[in-house]
Amino acid sequence: MNQKIIVKSAFIALCIIGMLVFPAAAAPGGQGTSAKVSAVDQGLKDDLWANHQQYRMQIFDMNVQRATSVFGILNKYGIDTTSCQATLTTISGKRSELDAALTARDQEKLKTVNAGLRTLWQQFRTNVKDAIKGHYGKGAAGSSTALTSSGLALPSV
Repeated sequence: MNQKIIVKSAFIALCIIGMLVFPAAAAPGGQGTSAKVSAVDQGLKDDLWANHQQYRMQIFDMNVQRATSVFGILNKYGIDTTSCQATLTTISGKRSELDAALTARDQEKLKTVNAGLRTLWQQFRTNVKDAIKGHYGKGAAGSSTALTSSGLALPSV
């Protein structure tokens, strides 16, 4: 019986040693988990970044175009869009700054530009809502209509 226990113990010891040694031997360069993974191909990085830059600029242009089309709708109903247009002009002026940050791959500058754009777009939406409210003579407090999230005026009951 002692011989069976010794054989089992030796087998378990070999399994434990194997679990520790084989993964380290299979690592790149045989250096275990401290070995660094090979670098990603620089051409792949460049192509992916160029793709990101192209479509990020297209999204920017599309957002500006969409905002410009809102002016046509508001003007059709005689709504003053002066403050909205001023904000959109500021946003449009940030295009070159965004493009420069993307071209330079400057992550910090990109974060700064994106944060500024986010604030300006929020201001633009506020300007549009205020212009619509102002046209219909309704203030934010005590108005008889409320704007939905889509910007449509709905009568309150």
